[in-house]
Amino acid sequence: MNAPAQQGPAPTLVVDEVIPIERDGVPFAFHVPTSAFYELDPLTVQVLAAVNARGSVTEADLSNGFATALAVPPEELDEALRDLMSLRLLVPQEDRGRRIGGDEPPDLSKGVANLVMHVAHTCNLGCGYCYAEAGLYKGKATIMTEQRAVEYVDWLFDQADPDKKQLGLTFFGGEPLLNPRVIRAGAAHAQKRAKETGRTISFGITTNGTLVTEEIAQFLQDINATVTVSLDAIGKTNDRLRPFHSGKGSYDLVMEKIRPLLDRKIAVARVTVTRLNLDVVETVSTLLDEGFREVGCSAVDAKNPAYDLDGSHYHQLLEGMKVLTKRYVEHAARGEFYGFSNIHNIVKAIHNGHNKEYPCGAGLQMVAGAPNGKMSLCHRFVGEEDFVLGSLQKGGLDESKRKATLDAITLKERSDCGTCWARYICSGGCHHVNFLFNGEASKTYLTHCDWLRAWYRTGIETYADLLKVNPTFINQFVDPGYTCTA
Repeated sequence: MNAPAQQGPAPTLVVDEVIPIERDGVPFAFHVPTSAFYELDPLTVQVLAAVNARGSVTEADLSNGFATALAVPPEELDEALRDLMSLRLLVPQEDRGRRIGGDEPPDLSKGVANLVMHVAHTCNLGCGYCYAEAGLYKGKATIMTEQRAVEYVDWLFDQADPDKKQLGLTFFGGEPLLNPRVIRAGAAHAQKRAKETGRTISFGITTNGTLVTEEIAQFLQDINATVTVSLDAIGKTNDRLRPFHSGKGSYDLVMEKIRPLLDRKIAVARVTVTRLNLDVVETVSTLLDEGFREVGCSAVDAKNPAYDLDGSHYHQLLEGMKVLTKRYVEHAARGEFYGFSNIHNIVKAIHNGHNKEYPCGAGLQMVAGAPNGKMSLCHRFVGEEDFVLGSLQKGGLDESKRKATLDAITLKERSDCGTCWARYICSGGCHHVNFLFNGEASKTYLTHCDWLRAWYRTGIETYADLLKVNPTFINQFVDPGYTCTA
């Protein structure tokens, strides 16, 4: 372990918040305040254990036999202490747990870079757990006009800082493919504006898959869109969760309709896990075999006991995700990618030192635009007036409202998270989930916490496993960036 020398050890040092991990006899440490990950040498392990046992160490301890007790030459111990201080694994007592560094929120004056465009507030499926109330978002069925889509695109390009060379546009609903004409118009105008301004534009779409055609699949491939298909399970289990309004199941039709997407290898799947579809191993395995590039799972948040998970359900979900994680590592050992996106995203977060005050880009780098021209904190908050941040009719975002909203939901305002070791990975959890269950976006939904901590620990252990089985895999397949899976 090498680090720059500092001017002597601090008068009183303690071990900072460190999560010890051991994999096949090899010790690692995850440092909570910086989200840094280290493989530890034997002396480091010995020193940290000794300081923990004492509670603290001072300069006086060094001259009173600490080095002798460790059977380490004083100069070697001094170097180890300097290294540990430089890495902040040992810190002055008053600094324990204090976040230094990490990712700061983007400068709000530079605008947003991503827009989720709600092109259709209506849906042809009737999923019982839908937070958007079958795509209506507390309103009436509404289809966005071409003129409104063009206005949104112009606003996105006009308000973004000129230094932002990469912008993003996601088509959302309801079911966005109920309005393909506006999707095409929005994409065409965005490409035109990108060319005019010397930028690039990336596209995404989230669909239930029932309306995909060969023509639509080709169009989505032509604009290089990331296509997310919502599927919750296989066969009849999916039919129970994602029926048409008539009650007819959707699985067989969806799998038939999305074949052009799968053949083009441009589709990923999103699985909402309820108490009715806990066999995530079968679901993820089958969907990957069908041709999805990646499959991700997210625990339902319906505020409905028919769907929401309890402790035993979370345990079953975690065990299934561990099975899929093992497959991910086995593939990585061979230099192959296994498309279980949950573990892949955690590995990315750890590798990139995810250390943030916010869990996602809602209101920071991204906002959602409704058919009526109102812009909300994110796609899940559309229809909630308290989280409307502006409108096209009034010139865009109300920056004072935006700042006040963001200030209220920062991790610093979440007292429940202050002592949680996973706070800078989780960053307080999904704002909308917190709002749905607690009535406040800033109040953490604690029911999720035990399961999330267990899952994040699995992610840290997996990162250590990858370093051992194939460290080049991480640089080859892991890229920066964090996306909402809600």
